[in-house]
Order: sequence, then C-alpha cells, then structure tokens
Amino acid sequence: MDNREIEPLAAPNFVAFTICSRNFLAQAQVLHDSLRRHHPGITFYVALCDEPSGVDFDSLPFEFLHMDALGIPLLAEMTDRYNITELNTAIKPFVFLKLFDRHPGASIAYFDPDIWVISPLDELQGLLAEGGADCVLTPHLCEPAEFADMDEAKMLQFGIYNLGFCAMRDTPQVRRIAAWWGRRLETHCVIDLPKGLFVDQKWADLLPALIERTAILRHPGYNVAYWNLAQRSVRNVSGSDAATCWHVNGQPLRFFHFSGSAVDENPTFSRHSQQFRNEVLRDVGKLFALYLGEVKRFGREDYRRIPYAFRWNGGGKLNEHSPIALQDFALSRGAAASAEPLTVGSRVPYLPMLRARSLDEMTALTAGISSKLARRRAFEASLVPAQDQEQAAFDVKGQCVVCGSLQPFHVDFTYATNSLPDGRLLPNWREHLACPSCGMGNRLRASLHLLWQELRPQQNDRIYITEQVTPLHDWLRQRFPFLVGSEYLGPDHAPGEIVNGLRHEDMQRLSFPDESLDLILSFDVLEHVPDAQRSLAELWRCLKPGGSLLFTAPFREDLHHNLVRAVLHPDGSIDHLMEPEFHGNPVDPEGGSLCFRYFGWQLIEDLSAVGFRDAEGLFYWSEQFMYLGATNSVFVARKPA
Repeated sequence: MDNREIEPLAAPNFVAFTICSRNFLAQAQVLHDSLRRHHPGITFYVALCDEPSGVDFDSLPFEFLHMDALGIPLLAEMTDRYNITELNTAIKPFVFLKLFDRHPGASIAYFDPDIWVISPLDELQGLLAEGGADCVLTPHLCEPAEFADMDEAKMLQFGIYNLGFCAMRDTPQVRRIAAWWGRRLETHCVIDLPKGLFVDQKWADLLPALIERTAILRHPGYNVAYWNLAQRSVRNVSGSDAATCWHVNGQPLRFFHFSGSAVDENPTFSRHSQQFRNEVLRDVGKLFALYLGEVKRFGREDYRRIPYAFRWNGGGKLNEHSPIALQDFALSRGAAASAEPLTVGSRVPYLPMLRARSLDEMTALTAGISSKLARRRAFEASLVPAQDQEQAAFDVKGQCVVCGSLQPFHVDFTYATNSLPDGRLLPNWREHLACPSCGMGNRLRASLHLLWQELRPQQNDRIYITEQVTPLHDWLRQRFPFLVGSEYLGPDHAPGEIVNGLRHEDMQRLSFPDESLDLILSFDVLEHVPDAQRSLAELWRCLKPGGSLLFTAPFREDLHHNLVRAVLHPDGSIDHLMEPEFHGNPVDPEGGSLCFRYFGWQLIEDLSAVGFRDAEGLFYWSEQFMYLGATNSVFVARKPA
C-alpha cells in the first residue's frame, strides 16, 4: 500500500471519510455509494483501523488512509491497549488533521460506516458554506426523553453529541483543538462510564466551548438512530423506496444511523437497545430491510469473515470474537486456490466496482481516486516483460471465478494499440487474460462474475444470449436448460429460423413473444447492430416484468454522445464516418462484423427512454482476479416489475 505523504490539493466541494476495520468494508461501501448518489462530486476516504492486507484495496472505489500514515505518536501503545471500539474512535482527530493537510481550507465530514444517506445533505452544506460554521455536531436528543429507554440520564453518561457524525472546517483554531483532542484520545479514549468517559464522545461535549463557531444541527432528519426514535417518527409517505418518500417528523430523512445493527444471521435492529424490536419497527423496519439488502449487495458475506488484526476487548492478544482464523481468510490471493467452481446458485467472491450513470458522475468518481488509478496502471506495466521484435506472449496468475482456482492467464499483443513510456507494447487487457481451463478471457470471466453477483440467475430462468457458436454459450447451456442462443445469419432469414442447426435472430426484430424472458445477455454484439435504439426496445419488449438485461459493448467513458462510426441507410448503403472497423465474427471469421458505434453515456438515456430503470455501468478492476485494463465495464438494466 502507498503511504507516502500526500501533496496538498485544492479544497473540493465536499470531503467525507469514515473509519472502519476490514470486516466493515461492506458498510463503508454502502455509505460511500449513498453519499455520492446525492453528492456526485464528493471526495471520500476510508481510514483503515486494521492491518492493510488481505483485501484487494485498489479494486475498491475510494482511497484509503492507513494508521501508520496518520502521525500518531502513541499508535503502538493504542493498538496494544484499546479494544476495537476504542481504537476506531481514537484515531478520528488524527484523520481530520491528515485530511486538512490533504485539502487545505476544506470542510471535512465524518460518518460512521453504518450510516445510510437517504437524501441530499442540504442543511449541512448550508451551515458549512453560507452559515460559516467551523464545527457541526448533532445532539443525541433534541427533545426530553424521560420516559424512553434511552433517556436524558443515559445521554449524560454517553455524551450530549453523537460522534457517529461530525464536520469540521480547516482553520487554525480547529487544527489546534483537533490536536488537543488527539492527544487526549491517545490515552483516554476508553469506555469507563463510572469515570465519566465514553470513547471520543464525552470529549466532544467540550467542542462547542472550544470552537467558537460551532453549529448544532437539530434537523430531525439527521443522525436518526435507536437513541432518538422515541422522539422521531420515520415514515415512508408513498410506499415507494425512493429517497424523497422517507420523512422524519414531517421533514426529509437525511441519513439513518444503524448503530449496533447485527446485519448477518438473525438481524437485530440494534444490540444497544431492546426497546425497538424488528417486529414493531413498521416503516423503520422496512428501511432496515432495504439497508440489509444493500450491505449484502456490497459483499458483507466476504468481509465479515476477516478477523480484526488487533484486540477486540483489550483483554489479551486473542481476538476471541473473531469469526474465523486469519489463515482461513479466503479473500487473500494466497487462499484463492481453495475456491469452488462457478455453479448455479453458488456465491462468488465479492467484486468491488465503480457504479455510474452519467459522464459527470464518472468524472467525479475517477477524480476522487486518481492516485489509485495511477497505481493500477503501474501494476499493469510491471507485468509486461521486456520485449524483443517478436513480442512474445506471457502468463500472469490470478483467480478464475469460473474454475474456482488460481490459473496462469495467457496474454499476447493481438489488438494492442498503445505503448508504455519505455516503448514496451501495452496489451489490450480487455481481450486477453484467458484462463487455460475454461477458456474465458478477462471480459467474459468478469461478466460471469458480475452476472452471479448482481443478478443471481436461477436454473429454471428463461435466458436469451445473443450468440450461439461460442464456448460461452455452450458453458451456459450446460447449466441453464432453458437458455436460447442465436447468431445473425443475414437479412434473407426470418427471425427464429433454424439454419444448419443455428438459430437466426436480428436484434432489431426478435422472434420471442412479449414478456417471455427472465434474463437477456449480450457480449460485444450491440455495437454491430445498425439501429441500437430499436434493439434496446426489442430487448425490453421480450423481458418479463422484473427481468434484467446484462451486456458489454465498446464504451467511451469520456464521452456523452455515442461515437458513430458508420450509418446504414434504408437502401442498404453504408456511410463510413470513420475508418471501417471490423470485429471477430464466429459465423464469418474472414469477413468479421462491422462496428457501427462505440457507446457513450447516452446509452443510459437510451435505456431509460425505452422503459428500463436502474440502468448503470459497472466499472471493475481487480488484481486478485486479473481483471485488468482502464475501462472494463458491464451494463445492467432492469424492466420494472
């Protein structure tokens, strides 16, 4: 991991961070995803309170700060003495100071990793911008709670303000107070209620007195949690899951804090309070169920198995609450060989990714991880051997999720068009890295990985794939008995016609009945269809309500409009707007297939225009699985149920 000193950057519009250990990285990704959905330009960091190993960190869509780079003088003593809660909270002021150095003059917001942002944080940004606040805190209670389980007396013990959230601006006064706060937390970030101490929260009771322009954010939609539910009524006002439909005391819900929630087997709303049981939570229970789905979607099943590197309870070197032993952790590349082959119903190791729906969103996301992207490029360059005139092929090892084992993936320089600064030819990673066992290359291995992860196909699903004379079709056909494949055999054939054992389909006019398919798969075919918009409408027509489309196609993430290379006219003539480009075609290997376009972000609008919802691009990279290359993408869209 790269822990070199960070060069100062201009203050961005919104900087946020969380602190967590490795086994909480699913929740951290849910927080990040929810923040950037409502604040696309956000710069987000995870301060890792754990060992920086055992996780493919550069595959995750945000930057990490490691503890040994925070400048904590007594770090070794803290890791030896504090339990997991104490240590995670003790490093908070040091992260603020590090990010002040990184973003001079910026306002920095901290969020606990178990927070889910539901709507834009307009009031917070107003206080930090127009309001001129240097510190923003949220109180545990904004109303008396004398008859509640979490009453005022408990708040006097635990702290007036909940430090699961706080925001600070980089000023000389704030830096001085943050440094004082850090010195106190090096030795006094303890859970000792008889002595009036509760980790970092009790020290924060002093912040309004020490930081002159401290704002207390009393909006009921902020930091909603078990401790204030007796005074805050959470309602889904229209029955929809949309963010605008969640209100608290008649005002928009901004973020919910699922503090103490057990999100694994037998989920418990909060282990800190018995007042609110799942069966009586009503709309809060619905929100909790949605949150559980998000945490699972972002790989909780994998991350939760990682043991904490330090102490859990301060009582000894043994992590007695750790789920498994470190040597059994299957996410590290060294343990990858023990994985199971891909089968229907199996669970694949979680693959992190960037999820984006527009050029602006993608631009903001990539800007936030620019140093990570540079590390990815450097890693890829390190794999390319010195080349002679013959440019010999080479192998690199990675985990194949299809085969379930470590494999030597094959790479050559076919389709290569770029060179490294030292003159070495750079492989076209997208079209190589083939597994010798299953034959699947980078693009197809990753597509199957994401198909299993995102859509979880069932054995009896009715699936259409826009190819038939390929190993991928045969592999899928062996596992899904109702899968149908096809090839385009020319304009003289009728849709659905069988020619020499091959089914002919034209994606512009498919033969399938309306609403007859559960899932449609297409891998690098749409770029060869003259009228892509008409094809998308056909795909939508054939899908059942609730059905999904998953596809790949050449994509330019730096363009909004599609890059049109050729246009087919009604009389059959073709205008070539660029040099003709032909891709491989298993039915016509000599002639190939003409590429009509590279897609841009207009694709998302086109999918929505024909009726799809939740259309998004999934952009992935992984050292563990050897999904290499700068612009690897899979697109997913769903037909409303």
